[in-house]
Amino acid sequence: MKKNKTRHSGYVALLGRTNVGKSTFLNALMQTKVAIVSDKPQTTRKKILGIKTTERGQIIFFDCPGIHKPHFRLNELMMKEVNGALHDADLILYFIDVGDAKQDEFIFSQLQKAAKPVFLVINKIDKLNKARILEKIQSYKDGLPWKEIVPISALKGDNLELIEELIFQYLPEGENFYPAEEYTLQSENFFLGELIREKVLNFVEDELPFTTTLKIEEIKDRGEIVYVRAEIFVETRAQKKIVVGKQGNLIKQIGSQARLALEGYFAKKVFLDLFVKIVPGWRNSPQIIRETLG
Repeated sequence: MKKNKTRHSGYVALLGRTNVGKSTFLNALMQTKVAIVSDKPQTTRKKILGIKTTERGQIIFFDCPGIHKPHFRLNELMMKEVNGALHDADLILYFIDVGDAKQDEFIFSQLQKAAKPVFLVINKIDKLNKARILEKIQSYKDGLPWKEIVPISALKGDNLELIEELIFQYLPEGENFYPAEEYTLQSENFFLGELIREKVLNFVEDELPFTTTLKIEEIKDRGEIVYVRAEIFVETRAQKKIVVGKQGNLIKQIGSQARLALEGYFAKKVFLDLFVKIVPGWRNSPQIIRETLG
């Protein structure tokens, strides 16, 4: 009679500054798109759950907003999500970009307060040669009592199998928390809104990544086509003019890319009605933050 293997299941928080590749890592390890990805700061605004179930057990990832100092209620909520993940996690993966110049003492202090096992994950190793990567490991190795130091390339897939194996070694014994077929707990409205916002971020610069958000107003399946109405919120008339673009060219490009992403999700044709709305000070509005983040 074959002996049953012990299963390990638990929560893993993905933490780090903005743009260190946490969402890229999550999507790569999940082998499906769970979180949007952009090179713009503060792309992730709420804690995204990615649930990976294997014969070893179940890993529930918290993809957290990048750690930063909050200046608006939106940012305060983002940091609240980070603190919640620190409290709830069984294991923390602290990400740095291999090109980061210095250690972040503020983040280190937060990790020490959490009193949880922490991996140092050095991402984007495809950018440097082996000698430089070893230098980076050496410069960080004494910063905290890391349980593991793992250099990876989330984009290229380097060492992802290794880090998954190590995660299971540190998670507590236990059965699945969620059904095996679940891979995220995001609402459909939120996820679709994120797909569209990702395309907005592809086209805007300067302060606009911070001052835009998106709300799904309606989704209606009309048989051969799905109708989606969405609103992009900006804070000023000047910002609206930029997002719309000359003769509406930019909003058309955003809409075209967003429609393709939505069609990939629905596996059918999509009619996307996309509008830009001026909502002054929305980042300090609890109601709009609640409506757009879900």
